[in-house]
Amino acid sequence: MSRTSIGPGLSRRAVLMPLCLLLVGATALAGCGPRSNKTEPEFKVSGKIVRGGNPLPLDPVMAAAKAASVNVKFVRIDGSGGADFSNTVFADELGAFTINIPKGKYRVSVVHMNGRGDGLQGKFSERKSKIEQEVTGEMPDLVIELDNYK
Repeated sequence: MSRTSIGPGLSRRAVLMPLCLLLVGATALAGCGPRSNKTEPEFKVSGKIVRGGNPLPLDPVMAAAKAASVNVKFVRIDGSGGADFSNTVFADELGAFTINIPKGKYRVSVVHMNGRGDGLQGKFSERKSKIEQEVTGEMPDLVIELDNYK
């Protein structure tokens, strides 16, 4: 049996195998990242996350080390637009955030990482959060008071 040779010491299989693996990897990565239907217009939603009227405290040392944050995630739950959508943003030390999302009904999760795990003990995690928000257009003054969702 003779082997087809591409060059000195290289078989066709030795050349094609890495190319196939590269193609499979690139195809897999194409499905990663936020999922959305890019034909949908997105609206700017700006607001604050507060508890008892105050922003969630961030230890300055932990925040500087990127170990403290307030993560706010909007997950569309109504299937509007025929596409799933989720997007995450970090609130600042005043609880303020801005996110661009398409219209729809969303579950909002909030995780307060302050160096020792979630300071909200998972109460507002993506699976447990009872916070729902309808987005129909620009929202410049959304306030999410966590105490309203006991």
